[in-house]
Amino acid sequence: MRVGFLTAEMAPLAHVGGLGDVSRWLPETLAAGGDDVMVFLPHYDMIDGARPVGNVEVPPFGSVTLALVGAPATNRPTVCLVGHEAFRGEEVYRAGPDEHLRYALFTAAVPAACRRFDWIPAVFHANDWHTALLPVLAAAAGPPWDRVPVVLTIHNLAFQGVFPGADLERMGLDGSIAEGDRVNALATGIRTAALVTTVSPTYAAEITTPERGEGLHRRLADRADDLVGILNGIGPDWDPATDEHLPHRYDTPEGKAPNRAALRERFAMEDGDVPVLGVVSRLTAQKGFGLLAPVLRPLLERGEVRLAAVGTGDPAMEEVLGDLAGRFPGRVGFHRGFDTALGHLIEAGSDLFLMPSQFEPCGLNQMYSMRYGTPPVVRRTGGLADTVEQWDPERRTGTGFLFDDFASDALAAALDDALAAYGDRDGWRTLMANGMARDFSWEVRAAEYRAVYGRAMAMRPGGQGR
Repeated sequence: MRVGFLTAEMAPLAHVGGLGDVSRWLPETLAAGGDDVMVFLPHYDMIDGARPVGNVEVPPFGSVTLALVGAPATNRPTVCLVGHEAFRGEEVYRAGPDEHLRYALFTAAVPAACRRFDWIPAVFHANDWHTALLPVLAAAAGPPWDRVPVVLTIHNLAFQGVFPGADLERMGLDGSIAEGDRVNALATGIRTAALVTTVSPTYAAEITTPERGEGLHRRLADRADDLVGILNGIGPDWDPATDEHLPHRYDTPEGKAPNRAALRERFAMEDGDVPVLGVVSRLTAQKGFGLLAPVLRPLLERGEVRLAAVGTGDPAMEEVLGDLAGRFPGRVGFHRGFDTALGHLIEAGSDLFLMPSQFEPCGLNQMYSMRYGTPPVVRRTGGLADTVEQWDPERRTGTGFLFDDFASDALAAALDDALAAYGDRDGWRTLMANGMARDFSWEVRAAEYRAVYGRAMAMRPGGQGR
């Protein structure tokens, strides 16, 4: 089928977070499976090497440029860049007062771009609040765009694109979608899209509750029958057998040992047959790093663990790890910042991976960790609950260690279980192998999205481009 995929970011062209990874690998996998996929992305300044293909008019915004990335290729997605002065600059997201106008312009340009290419999709796939107005903007563009169903995926419910209702006129829309004097772009998309998806089955249920619904739980609960949770996958760039960032590639549990030695050397860690705990993350309260210090201090004081961490974010969370590194030299290594190669080495060289998130829509690092033979210690929430299976030492099943309460003592209990399991070398090898055998490929996820697209198409008779 033809799929028009709209996104605010896409790795490696313009990459900020998890949305960028999904926007790279899902279209790539769909296209490899025979679908005709066109990805629409704003033409940010950091994107080089695009081929201009002309201009189109987008009322009431004016003229935008269109450009294609790369040469057309069979079984590869086409990437169409929408250019305008609103996207000049070196940042993807600006968080400025006109951010909603930037992305409304981009979203409104997509039907015009499709018309320019004489290409009508069977389904549009919009992502997050940036493109959540697509159903109403496509309807305003008239036939045939008003007959193309929209699937909306929520990657981050916390960001909703709220803006003044008075700006609707600048978008060529009337005031019907305003609620009072404000418009919530994501809420509008939830109400008007054919189907809504999010990035894990557990998170899909959680966001219909007041605790996780970010004020939209009632709207999501009203559409519960049309709300589908589909886990993210991981791309082939995260494979220990081919990973160019690793000093030693491997495909068995035994192959981790040289990377473990390299990681300990990188951080000048003391010798000792104790597990290395890994952290690769944005350092925020949501990621649960406020729980770590009281749990890790006694273990580090007794020399029972080592800690290797890389990340940046909230200064208070950076200070937690920085303080541990200062107090326990030789036992804690912390790199403040973003370092891709070091992140891969920590995944490969650690014995356990810490991910005690307060909430986690999907999460990727727990999947990377299992693929690299590094059992994760995670809180049972969102995608963490859907991807990590509790280790059972009697049955030799499971892939990691989970806890329920968002509290240091709950994390400590899970970590105690992990350290006890580490002492059983045969069992530990089985635990590592279990994780490495899990299939988190995008091929599995792409099949689930195809089913959603087909369901959306069946809800809108008369759709084009099939």
